[in-house]
Amino acid sequence: MGKTEKKRANTPAKPGIEQEGEEVDQAFDVWLRRGLHQLYDTVAREPIPEDLLRLIEEDRASEKK
Repeated sequence: MGKTEKKRANTPAKPGIEQEGEEVDQAFDVWLRRGLHQLYDTVAREPIPEDLLRLIEEDRASEKK
């Protein structure tokens, strides 16, 4: 193997492979975000139960004392 054939430690195996990896990451992020929105948007829109609000207010009041 000649000097020009040796691979450098920090160079990618194929040109553009880093860009392809970023595109895959972005596609996965979009897929995940859409899936999570489908699953949890309806839950996030529900009103907070009165019991939970009362507990939060009681905790806030106890911290001030």
